[in-house]
Amino acid sequence: MEIVLLAAVVFAVIWFMRRAKARKPNKGKAVVVNPPVPKFRVVTLGLQGSGKTLLLTSIYRRLQAPGNRGYFLKVPYTQLIELNKWYQEVASTQDDWPRGTTRGEMREFDFSVMSLIGTEATAMLDIGYLEYPGELLTDPDAPGSTAQQRLLTSINQAHAVIAIIDGLRILQTYQGDRRGRAILQTTLDAMVHCLLTTPAPIVFVVTKWDLLDQLHPDENIRLELVQRVLMGIEGFRDLVNVHSARRIVRLVPVSAVGHDFAELHDGVVRKRPDGHFEPSNVEVALASVVPDVLNQVELSLDFTTRQAILAQVHRQTRMSPGEAVRSLASFLTERAGRVLATSVGGGLLGEAGLALFMDSRTDPDPDYHRRIAALSDADRRAEELVQARRRVVQSMQNQVNMLEAKLPSSRLHGGA
Repeated sequence: MEIVLLAAVVFAVIWFMRRAKARKPNKGKAVVVNPPVPKFRVVTLGLQGSGKTLLLTSIYRRLQAPGNRGYFLKVPYTQLIELNKWYQEVASTQDDWPRGTTRGEMREFDFSVMSLIGTEATAMLDIGYLEYPGELLTDPDAPGSTAQQRLLTSINQAHAVIAIIDGLRILQTYQGDRRGRAILQTTLDAMVHCLLTTPAPIVFVVTKWDLLDQLHPDENIRLELVQRVLMGIEGFRDLVNVHSARRIVRLVPVSAVGHDFAELHDGVVRKRPDGHFEPSNVEVALASVVPDVLNQVELSLDFTTRQAILAQVHRQTRMSPGEAVRSLASFLTERAGRVLATSVGGGLLGEAGLALFMDSRTDPDPDYHRRIAALSDADRRAEELVQARRRVVQSMQNQVNMLEAKLPSSRLHGGA
């Protein structure tokens, strides 16, 4: 309950400050301003042919409608056209696989995570998803080109990284194929170089999971076998050791097409004429990003900062709403408040990220309906948005929890 109160006051500070800025000179008339939408920047790290474009396409297909999750994705219409074109090429058993991203193509897909407040679809948060050619990780950049440096800068500034490991190369390594192991080693070497010092959470995604069905009928045992292959490679093991010491590291198996759509013939993945397109686990790769960033913020707070935050909560309970707002505004300039603010996404998410973090750490409010009835229309709208964002973050966390319950081997732990 203490964190509930603090979250409410944090949001109130941001909300009232923005409303105050938006007031017109006309007497007493206020302009309703929506709170800022936090944006998470995500970079996928994967070699050419590892399945980056297929993963992007399937994520959108699975999340374009709410289903039972309570949220859905929306993209600008020009990007929707491109995603639909890729989907048609992927899902058609008559066509070949779509071409990968080519040299010179580097763009960010803008996913707005939407949820319904009443009957109105409202943006809860934004996710920028960088798409680029995999050759930038393995080949020298063209003379005069800055694409490679832009990619490395984007990785360093990302809030989270989705590191893609080609399931075909894992299968080949497991079967003793030297060429497959060499390609896998190249993938992991690039990851070690780019990710060893990144401050962002990492989600390792094994693509083409359907090709690995032959390893074992039990999916968790299958994932454990894959984990052993990867952890047996020194560079990857070191990378996991470094990151697992300070954050959660996940290994998520995904199939962008499903388990009955493609098959392996002579080392080449081909579509089955009677294939059934049904992506598996792709949404978890994206859903884990937001909870993992927020969890990292919580883990980064030291004991003194936590105690200062709790002390501030207790002070708030003895104040009037106006006093509480002024008190917290002052608190955010003190050490604990500054630490909390700069911890949210490395300080990159700003006040919107601060509000989202505090709000995601609250418990359900038993007095919610009584409290919201006493608010003005503008403040009721703000409170409804707070509650909706909380539900979206919790829904994302639930998807991750369900994956971990089903596949305990999806958690990577450091070790010798």
